[in-house]
Amino acid sequence: MESKDFGSRLSTVRKEMGITQEQLSIRLGVTPQAVSKWERGGGYPDIELLYYLCEILGCSSDYIIGLEERKIKLTEDNDEVAAKQLLDKVLAEPLVIEAGTGFVTMFTDEYQNRFSSIRSLRESMAEKYGVLLPVLRIRDNENLNPLEYRIQAYDQLLYNCTLVTLEGFTFDEICRQLEETVINCFDKIMNRQMLKTLIDNVEMKYPAAITGVVPDKIKLSLLQVVLSGIVMRKKSIRNLLKIIEIMEEELDKTGDTEQLIETVQTKLGL
Repeated sequence: MESKDFGSRLSTVRKEMGITQEQLSIRLGVTPQAVSKWERGGGYPDIELLYYLCEILGCSSDYIIGLEERKIKLTEDNDEVAAKQLLDKVLAEPLVIEAGTGFVTMFTDEYQNRFSSIRSLRESMAEKYGVLLPVLRIRDNENLNPLEYRIQAYDQLLYNCTLVTLEGFTFDEICRQLEETVINCFDKIMNRQMLKTLIDNVEMKYPAAITGVVPDKIKLSLLQVVLSGIVMRKKSIRNLLKIIEIMEEELDKTGDTEQLIETVQTKLGL
């Protein structure tokens, strides 16, 4: 560990906490000159002081001595589980099924079956349309009608249904509706990470088709719109390699998105 790196980290964290060198020295029981010396790279506190130093500054000893990148403190007690739950809440999820309490048993059965219906749906959609179903979050909502369920993407409501009875209704029915909703609203569900996964898969098998083409000639934003448009017409994008080749040829002729979608479909016989 370089003392100057330790000093730089110490100075940065101390200032972020709004603590002066004198205030820190008082809490540690050392002189302000000692803290100043540490921050200038002239030495280190002993092990016992290092422990209290990290407690005061709310950081780990591994960070302060340069063994790990700093983890921002998100809760007062630095509870990692609570911090993860908090981070989960600040980011809207790509695909969510939310249902009233009447569906709890059905959802529990699906969970105990290790989401076999969802796995089958994911495989079916990959083979049928060439799309990747995002990780699905399934949860109950006491605020909904007990027999109501809905499908959301990034907090946007895509589908809502309230049943008269659950008799004869299975989780497979929800999966069928989920497939239809995902295809009809694919432009609202597909994200750049999903697109990158598809592109990386093609590049791994056919590097010459991607290198220097995506995103150099074909912007990811345009490719995302075209692929979404094809899927929403209930057509497959499994032949992604050929779709990219056609787009590269046609971009010199037109920049109109709808025209590109139509041309790709025509040339692929979709």
